[in-house]
Amino acid sequence: MAKKHLIFYLGDDEAYFKTLQREFKTITKMDAEFKHFFEAEESKIQSLFVKVSKLLPDLVFIDYSKETQDYLHLTRLISRTPLEKKIITVGLMDILTPHEVLAESISAGVSLAHIKGSDAFDAVYDSAKILSPEDKLQHGFATAKFKEDILAGVPAKVGYIEQDGIHIETDFPVSKGDRIRLKTHWTESKIFPSQEVFVKNSSTKNLFYQFKQNADADFVFVDEFVPPEGMEAGEIRDKIEERKESIKHYRGELHRWIDDNLSRSLEKKAKVLVIDEEFTFYQDQKRTDKHPYTIRCIPFLKSPQEELSRLGPQVIAVALDPEEVKGKNNEAMLINLAGVIKTQFADLHPFLVIFNTKLSSKEYQCILDYGHVMTTQATFSVEVLVRMAEIFETKMKNAKVIGVKESEKVFIKKTNAASNSEIMVSINLTKLSETDMFFETDAPLKEGMNLHITQPVEMYVHVVPVKGQGKVPEFYGMIHAIGEKEKKELRRFINSVFFRDHDAKVTEDTEAFKSLNEAKLKEKLEAQKKAEEEAQKAAESGEVGEKKGA
Repeated sequence: MAKKHLIFYLGDDEAYFKTLQREFKTITKMDAEFKHFFEAEESKIQSLFVKVSKLLPDLVFIDYSKETQDYLHLTRLISRTPLEKKIITVGLMDILTPHEVLAESISAGVSLAHIKGSDAFDAVYDSAKILSPEDKLQHGFATAKFKEDILAGVPAKVGYIEQDGIHIETDFPVSKGDRIRLKTHWTESKIFPSQEVFVKNSSTKNLFYQFKQNADADFVFVDEFVPPEGMEAGEIRDKIEERKESIKHYRGELHRWIDDNLSRSLEKKAKVLVIDEEFTFYQDQKRTDKHPYTIRCIPFLKSPQEELSRLGPQVIAVALDPEEVKGKNNEAMLINLAGVIKTQFADLHPFLVIFNTKLSSKEYQCILDYGHVMTTQATFSVEVLVRMAEIFETKMKNAKVIGVKESEKVFIKKTNAASNSEIMVSINLTKLSETDMFFETDAPLKEGMNLHITQPVEMYVHVVPVKGQGKVPEFYGMIHAIGEKEKKELRRFINSVFFRDHDAKVTEDTEAFKSLNEAKLKEKLEAQKKAEEEAQKAAESGEVGEKKGA
């Protein structure tokens, strides 16, 4: 029996919700149950996450048309929280939604983003292809075959920028020593020209966003000069010196930008990890990202090493399950957690705050053989955690290492457009419709990644590797985040490819016909010339005969 899928729509557009349901019934054979929720208050919108975590829908449409920032925050919570299963998220916008929201929704972790129109075909078709690939849906649109090399951008998020380089998070695999092209606010605004950066370190530790790794990279500032063959040595030296002067100039430009923005930079030093199956921090509370420190909530510790490595928390709060409930948050979990801290995170030594236990702090310190423990019989308290985080934040801000000067870093807010960047890769388009595409690339792309493409029109592409790979890996991409204007331009481009092929064939046939005619004409002229020459010879031969007869 086919699985029944649970689909959420989070937004207030009742008409579009009905359109989604109708479109699913029209183009898919999916057995689906739909639920519609909407809240207008910040705390209530955040509380929708608890509903998602409890009911675990397969697919969630999140509408940013109203209360945009609150629903983007909700998207981040769903994307970065490890739940019992992976939830597909689709961001929705209307034509009045600011364009920056589209890019921000992608970096917030949605699988797809769509601009709402009179129908919901694209949103439903793309979602169904991810949700139920075995159905092998066909879109029915014309597909053009051609080969064209273009650039595509893999989303990355900027954490901070400093004098020599940048800190980013991304799903694109990079390693120490890599040279990559990074499109950023600073290259786009001409503060320096070169997109090339040199990766000096990459890690899966201390991540802020939902991405899988981070990287520190040094700017090249000006692309390296490669002398063409035959250039004289003196001219080469001049070009190299010219590049050195340019680098010096652009370093100064970046330094001025950092000076101008340093006062607006704010790093969240204290990090709090909350282990609570009830997600109390998300229930009728102000948005967690509005606190001056980083808060991450998870229902249970699936992998202590992974979670501690990912966040690097100074405070870990655990809401123990009631004794009568045989849940995952119990004493055995705490013993395992303490063991991982002592053996693998000794330098971190986070403070453990244990809620809902009758044992004293000293008793648990003995049980865990770990001194940084505080316990309380009370159920989980947001207020207690907030106070503790404030204390740690103050201590860390006041902590200074004598003789060591911290480098000046400008931390970029996640809502700032400058926080969005892209790692540029080359791809070769082979097939294109107004709904999907096929392409080849050597770039290490992974399933579920999104690419930003600006030609033939601006759009995003959800990436799925194609089975049965050849020498150059092939990928299938679902086109999304495209408006009606871009859709029409894309349709015209595809038609132009068909006409291009048709015109090329006509031209080829015309040229062949012309060549044939020319050959025939030449043959005819040569035959005519030969006949004339033979006639001339015959005539001359006749004249000679007459003279002899005379």
